Amino acid sequence: MKRTVFDEMAVSISEKERRDLLKKINRNMNLNDPRFEEAIYHVDLPKEEKDKYIKEEIAKLGFFERLILKIKKFFSGKTEEATYNDLKFAALRKSISKKSPGITNFDARTISRLFAEIVYPMALKTSSLVHLFEEFWRQGDTFQKILTQLVESRLPGVVRTIDDLLSDEDAESIVFEKETKTAIKDEVILRFNSYAKKVSDSVFHEIEEEILPLYYFRPVIVFPYYDFFKLFGFNPYSAASSLKGSSGNSSFSLKSSPSFSCIVDIERLYYAIYMVLKVSRPIKIDPLLGEHFCRNIKEENIEPKNSREIGAQDTPDNRELDYEYLDEDIIKNSFDNSGSKSDDNESAENKRKWFCDKLDEIYDESKRIDKKIALVELIKYYRNDYYYKLAFYVPKLRLKELYFASLKIQILEQINEKYARARNSMIERNIDRLFRGKTFMKFLHFRTYIGFDHEKIGVAYFANIRSMELLYNYLVYYYNDRIRQILDFSTKTILAQDKITSTNVMMQVSTIDDAFVKIQDFDKALSPDAEDGKLFLRLRHGLLSDVAYLKMYKGFLLQKNKTSKDIINRSLEAFENIMRTFSELLNSSLFEIKNSLAVSYNIDGKTRSFREFLVEAVENIRYFKTLLTQIMKTEEKG
Repeated sequence: MKRTVFDEMAVSISEKERRDLLKKINRNMNLNDPRFEEAIYHVDLPKEEKDKYIKEEIAKLGFFERLILKIKKFFSGKTEEATYNDLKFAALRKSISKKSPGITNFDARTISRLFAEIVYPMALKTSSLVHLFEEFWRQGDTFQKILTQLVESRLPGVVRTIDDLLSDEDAESIVFEKETKTAIKDEVILRFNSYAKKVSDSVFHEIEEEILPLYYFRPVIVFPYYDFFKLFGFNPYSAASSLKGSSGNSSFSLKSSPSFSCIVDIERLYYAIYMVLKVSRPIKIDPLLGEHFCRNIKEENIEPKNSREIGAQDTPDNRELDYEYLDEDIIKNSFDNSGSKSDDNESAENKRKWFCDKLDEIYDESKRIDKKIALVELIKYYRNDYYYKLAFYVPKLRLKELYFASLKIQILEQINEKYARARNSMIERNIDRLFRGKTFMKFLHFRTYIGFDHEKIGVAYFANIRSMELLYNYLVYYYNDRIRQILDFSTKTILAQDKITSTNVMMQVSTIDDAFVKIQDFDKALSPDAEDGKLFLRLRHGLLSDVAYLKMYKGFLLQKNKTSKDIINRSLEAFENIMRTFSELLNSSLFEIKNSLAVSYNIDGKTRSFREFLVEAVENIRYFKTLLTQIMKTEEKG
């Protein structure tokens, strides 16, 4: 299966980079950014393309329309295209005046206070939801957690962690066979992709339909109403003061706003209204999402139902707002999102109903604004471009990609732990298997000492104790007892005529025999009676009382680690050469060698063909070599 770009990235990047990538995915999907300005961008048509549109439209004009165009052109002295453009703008003005009389002063290029008064009820209706929506997206992982719950509640055999994809036993087998963390990662990704492919797209499509309303309502709910009304001279505190005076005047002192100062906000408002009206009724929201929102609704946010609910007096036929009830506290609460009066008797069901009712009210208010204000025409007119276009970012959640991308990142972050756990378990299991029925011997002096807690002191220690123990026990129980005899037999029989190979084998034997002696001497050298042992004893006790011993301790440790690693590496190289020689014999096509391999011998009390002895030896050495290599890797990182 062809890997996607994301797959390639996920394999190669570090854990920190994976987390950063997930943040970018969330940001691109507007998951945790309460702003929506970036969801709107302008499409600037080239002049040549605009001229082309104008010419095409002129060519389609009827007889009387063309006649009017020619008359206008004659009296204006402009080109046909410029005259036609003037006619289009005249039509725009007429359309705006018909749909929204008094909404703007074309000559002064201002937007009247009526615009703000029409939008004001929407600000009141959304104020109690602003905090809920902002919190939902501000907490970056909230949506991710809810999405995970939604998906997992609908998927059979759901995968949550790396253990659901790869068992410890399978991981151990992979580590033992291929010896690398990359092999674990490749297997996990292979199984993950297979799992993701089996999950039906329909599950995510259903969830998307129940989540999208929240996306579509968000722009209108988090719209910066307060800043917008300030463009029209809105000042709740001065208005509240006038309410307390004796004049009896309860009207806010709103004023017209220059079109250039509010056109950007009008575009944002158009986007917000447009998004709400994309939702189909009845508005359906996934119960889990609804439960999350309702759980965060404070009782005091739920507005009491009464005959004079704020904004209830506003009807399509009443453009003037009655501000009698907009005192200072109510205005402050509206824009500070602290909600209305508390009601301790509201139940969870009432909360859910209140939330859904609020969305319905906002939907109705959006329809009212769309009906009363010619938003598109105003934008085109005050942008001085009849062909002016706005492109909107309409959320396409692609929940399946988001869910599995996020899940893959989480699982890939678990690989290091899985690999370490599998490797350690594999080592223990295979050591037990290799030496089952045998007494695994520990060194007398090359070991850890209970009275010397090097980790607590903060110093290093002998790096290769475990690998040296494994090598020593293997030499005692396998090499000396059996493999050594097979090597002797091979030089006397099948390799008797091949002096070069026979000499090479004997060199490897000499290296391993020498390693066996060196390991014993290495351990004895650390005994309390030996010079190195006495020095090590002084250093251990001296470190506890005098830091001056630290440099000597580090030097001593470095020398011992170098010696032990050299013994191990030379032994591994020798075993590798022996294994290669045996494999070449087993794969040889020479008639003489095949015949020699077929001859039976008695080695270590067993009578078999020499081929069988060699096959057993190769497998045994490979098994030991793989195990020793894995132990050395853990020691290097320790």
